[in-house]
Amino acid sequence: MEAEKANKNSFWSFLTIIIAVVAFAAVASHFFKNNSAFVGAAAPPVQIDEWITSPPPDLTGRVYVLEFWATWCGPCIQSIPHMIELVEKYKAVPFIAISIDRSSEPVKEMVKAKGMTYHIGMDNGLSDKYSVRGVPSAFIIDRDGQIAWQGHPMNPDFEHALIKAISAPSPQQ
Repeated sequence: MEAEKANKNSFWSFLTIIIAVVAFAAVASHFFKNNSAFVGAAAPPVQIDEWITSPPPDLTGRVYVLEFWATWCGPCIQSIPHMIELVEKYKAVPFIAISIDRSSEPVKEMVKAKGMTYHIGMDNGLSDKYSVRGVPSAFIIDRDGQIAWQGHPMNPDFEHALIKAISAPSPQQ
């Protein structure tokens, strides 16, 4: 009788753990998924009210990178050297980082401390237009103004997708 009771308790404990894991996975996938549904969609225009560094050049007909980040985000801070490296490597590509911080003061301090040389602006609703649910979140926009790639900027596929977008023929050809 005791063995039967112990088996029932073990079963219910195991079932509870399985349900908890499935529920966590469902919630996590909502917040951390790579919204590949946006790939191929028209990119919302970059219209920012406050630039910390210089604003980007005209983006029409250009491949560019758009990243959403925050000063309080550990993975964002870890990706800054990688982004700086890519900015140097792909000089013809505008890199734009939009901070979702509430205040520009910590952003200004971080830009200076980390030597961020690309275009940095403060979010004024652009992250909502891109349905950003977590940071860092990067987008590659192709020459046609379409989202060519979306994901974490440290993902190895990021640079491959950037090379592919740069290598694609321009719309005028």
